[in-house]
Amino acid sequence: MKTLKNIPINKQDARAVGGIDMHYISLNSQKKKEKPEDHMQEHMDDHYVFFIAQKGSAIFHCDMEEMNLSAKGFMTVKPYQVHAPKKVSDDFKGYFMAVESFLIPNHCSEMLKNLSAQQQYLQLESDEDYDLEETAALLYRTFTTENPYKSFILNGLLTAFINQACSLYLKKGNVKPQPKSQAAIITSKFKNLLDQYSFLHLPSFYAKKLNITTSHLNHCLNMATGLSVTHWLQDTMITEAKKQIYYTNNDIKEIAFTLGYEDHAYFSRLFKKITGETPLSFRKRFRE
Repeated sequence: MKTLKNIPINKQDARAVGGIDMHYISLNSQKKKEKPEDHMQEHMDDHYVFFIAQKGSAIFHCDMEEMNLSAKGFMTVKPYQVHAPKKVSDDFKGYFMAVESFLIPNHCSEMLKNLSAQQQYLQLESDEDYDLEETAALLYRTFTTENPYKSFILNGLLTAFINQACSLYLKKGNVKPQPKSQAAIITSKFKNLLDQYSFLHLPSFYAKKLNITTSHLNHCLNMATGLSVTHWLQDTMITEAKKQIYYTNNDIKEIAFTLGYEDHAYFSRLFKKITGETPLSFRKRFRE
């Protein structure tokens, strides 16, 4: 087994429109039949990835679990999960969608982030289930055609798609709790606390709430996610900031104040340090 010194973290492709990127994968239509596993090693994405298999099959490794995606099936990969395709059939066809976290409705985000790796896959078995596939097809057609209101249409269709997916997870019982390790339990409790308290608190604040030391909290988060407390605090801030910048017309100074930053210049520098672009350039790029 090949080991990695560092697990790469991939950002969304520049071709994305308003935080949504879509591909239609059809291996039997490619002359060279180059497969994803031929060039993709284990990695993490800083966004959600959704797959719909229409034909064929694929085996993924995700957080040390093996996931079998076969027609017709749907799979979610959450941000910062270590994953890679390991075997893809020659006849595989289906949709691939990369979605920025801030576009996921809050009630759906809560459900998706609590799914275990094995719960993230579901089989589509009825006409009602196939509505998800039809919405994906409409998303893809919209993504690949020109329209002055493309980003708005995509955003509306994405909301429908995510809600359809979550309703299927509920319908098929995929949200039932699974046995968890201590690290996973503490990680889940920490993320729930992030929903209740400001991300501006120090890591020690959350450790105290959980009745553990800061070093133990860091250890558990690294065991469960491979990432530190500081990373998750910054990720929570950036996700909320992106929502404010994208969905409102408030100026950056007002958004910084809403998020708890009295110095808006510091907020802008921090945003750029983490995302690689200023808040204004982010707003311009995602609203094009």
